[in-house]
Amino acid sequence: MRIRNVVQLHTVNRLQAFGWPLIIMSLSLSLVLIVGALVVGVGGADARTGMNTGMQWNGAIFALLGPLIGFGFTAMGQYFPLALGLGLTRREFAAGTALVFVGNAAFYAVVVTIGKVVEVATGGFGLGVRFFDTFYTGIGAWWQTLVQTFLLILAVMLVGAAITTAFHRWGQSFLWVFWIGLAAVVLAVVAGALLSDAFRAAAMDVLGMGWGGWMVVIAGFAALGAAVWLTLVRRAQAR
Repeated sequence: MRIRNVVQLHTVNRLQAFGWPLIIMSLSLSLVLIVGALVVGVGGADARTGMNTGMQWNGAIFALLGPLIGFGFTAMGQYFPLALGLGLTRREFAAGTALVFVGNAAFYAVVVTIGKVVEVATGGFGLGVRFFDTFYTGIGAWWQTLVQTFLLILAVMLVGAAITTAFHRWGQSFLWVFWIGLAAVVLAVVAGALLSDAFRAAAMDVLGMGWGGWMVVIAGFAALGAAVWLTLVRRAQAR
């Protein structure tokens, strides 16, 4: 199988594959450091403590995670038709792309984990800021961040690939069904939370489950995305 050719197809543009995500991450981190320096300079130690607590939900890390989330869409939207045009089989493309997904998830999980270790060891780079040490990437031990970030990146890439492959298979009608179905689920959840005490209690139990439980949920989404993607890619039309 020509898996290596598929990997090369995804990574031939080194700047797009690795450079820009890291450059954008560095710019976002620089902005966080500047804001942190201004806050500490004006508010002192009390402001530093409050900022450190509040930034547990800081979404600046999505400057890195955002492009990776979209990678699953571009893999099928751009590279799938190109791969078929170059004579690669669907099985070769799926195997090579899955390898790239795993490699990307592992590489950037290591990057985020190293950043978190440095950030925690230096007290938020001496300013109390949080960039890597957030709820999205894990605020526990470093190995939890490694596992959580890996699973999160892998899951969103696989789900993104599955959605795009379904679009290749069924066209615009799938998007209508998908978005209407998603809106219906969200509406049902919101209505249940507002109207039912039992539903609210159950929802709080789910939200309050431990780190391990959430990792199982994320891994489940990754497995579901992989199953749908690998099933549909056999018959999806290149658009």
